[in-house]
Amino acid sequence: MEYLSFVKLVHRDLAARNILVGATKNVKISDFGLSRKTNNELNYTSNKSRRLTVKWMSVEAIFDQIFTTYSDVWAYGVVLFEIVTLGGTPYPSMSNHELIERLKFGYRMERPENCSQPLYDIMLHCWNEDPLKRPTFTELREQFDKILCQGDSYCNFDVYEKNDYSSPSFHSEKSEMFVNSLNNGTLQKPTQLKLFKEQSDERYSCQILKDEINDAEI
Repeated sequence: MEYLSFVKLVHRDLAARNILVGATKNVKISDFGLSRKTNNELNYTSNKSRRLTVKWMSVEAIFDQIFTTYSDVWAYGVVLFEIVTLGGTPYPSMSNHELIERLKFGYRMERPENCSQPLYDIMLHCWNEDPLKRPTFTELREQFDKILCQGDSYCNFDVYEKNDYSSPSFHSEKSEMFVNSLNNGTLQKPTQLKLFKEQSDERYSCQILKDEINDAEI
């Protein structure tokens, strides 16, 4: 995801169901069907009515149909929740309509019992209402490098009791779809996105991206 942000691609469907784990435990991102190249302002505005997974979408993507690397970061926070809950369904007790109303007033998912506070703080950082106050994927990588080097227990997978989100999230995919052309009359204040600073990294090339996408797609 850090590399995708460098080459100005927005995935738009980052979720645990689209992450592949190989036999040697190498991880790849898959399903680039909704991916788009961003414009000079590093955002992509959808003008089409599509069925998208609301429970993985950022507030600006839901209400304004604006997608950026920072909306992918929001989805990454939901992926962290899925990992911690061993594939649990996000917002399990809420319908899409209820979730949209609650997100508008600042609601965020509660911390799972087996999740450490530092890890939950990272999730909340990813879910900041202001896209520019969310971490970049580079910052997220650096944060996790630090956590892993410290050797602290950031999640307890030994204790996992039955709870509301224990149903695997991939089972709820169809039921969690919502037409993208939402009634924007429910939006109180449109999210204003500033010009994002262009990022580059000499370690990567477009050929690498092409090879990774070919390997990752199913």
